[in-house]
Amino acid sequence: MNEAKWLTGADGEAMLDHVADRLSPRQWALLAAAHTRKLWDLFPAGVLRDAVEFAERADHPVPEADRSDWVRRVDAALPAAVGAAGLAQREIVRSCDPDAADLDAPVLSRPNQVAPAFPLFQAASRSSRNSIEWTEAALTEAVRAVRALFAGPGEEMLESVRAAVDEASGTRTNANRAANNALRLKAKGDEVADQAAGAKNKRLYESIAVEEVRKIEEGNRERGGDPDADDRRDRAARKLLAGHLREIVGNPFAAPRFEPGWRTDTVVQLARGIYADRAWDRMPILADALLDADCDEEAVLRHLRGTEKHAAEPVAHVRGCWVIELILGRYEPPGPPKPGEKKRPRRRSRFDDLDLGFPLDLGDDRLA
Repeated sequence: MNEAKWLTGADGEAMLDHVADRLSPRQWALLAAAHTRKLWDLFPAGVLRDAVEFAERADHPVPEADRSDWVRRVDAALPAAVGAAGLAQREIVRSCDPDAADLDAPVLSRPNQVAPAFPLFQAASRSSRNSIEWTEAALTEAVRAVRALFAGPGEEMLESVRAAVDEASGTRTNANRAANNALRLKAKGDEVADQAAGAKNKRLYESIAVEEVRKIEEGNRERGGDPDADDRRDRAARKLLAGHLREIVGNPFAAPRFEPGWRTDTVVQLARGIYADRAWDRMPILADALLDADCDEEAVLRHLRGTEKHAAEPVAHVRGCWVIELILGRYEPPGPPKPGEKKRPRRRSRFDDLDLGFPLDLGDDRLA
């Protein structure tokens, strides 16, 4: 790892290898919380969001009693949150009748009556039920990430959070795809039903319905078997980590200069407000205030204005931004590695290997 790779690269794993032995407990916690924010829209207002906010704002390491208390609160909030998520998803796919997924044949007024569109309606019902169950599973996995925030700051905590976030993100994608398929199948079923209403050869339209179901479900299997999907997800995860490291750690190869005189009341007040409200749109205003205080540190001003020379994309700010931390007197630069020091290999855990003592067991449930 060198400075150019740090500033421009997308391999967060290599970047983390470079600084893992020199991060503070607060930086570990902020990195983990930043990853959990990826799932923010999954969390209902209340305890789950409050837990992430606490992890970002707390002084680390958090006392064991406080960590245990938050774990209990998160566990207690899970059933209601999962239930609410399932109900919300049910509303999205209500027209697809998720409760009919177990029907093997249409309910008809006459036993010999043909219902040409039934295969489409049946598939729509299965997909809608799957979307509900996957939504509930995604929230359950997301709560694992929140719970892991209170395992104590460090590498193991970050890896646990990242694994749970990746798992929840994938499950949420499946839930969204299932919902889209359900609505698509239902719309096609309505279309086939209308076309077949006055037709003499209803078996023909039943064949059309079966073929439509086959094409959609086969397309799902092809997407699920994409050999490049895992590689794309891995690259995206590494890129996300790289961005968070640059945002929270800054540049470990060149500690920023910051004169005490630049820390005026206006500058500090603005930085506190940005941090408290996550008001990243005020960052250019903070840059102007620093200029008024005679700040001439290019790295600081460019980061606030989003004009860093090395940035290929706009900076995604998170709580723990190194400039805000610097102004508020909390920034802890990792500094260069000690001469001759050997890089310690990091432990990379897999989500399937985690044992967080989670209270909810999904058992052997199988989706339709």
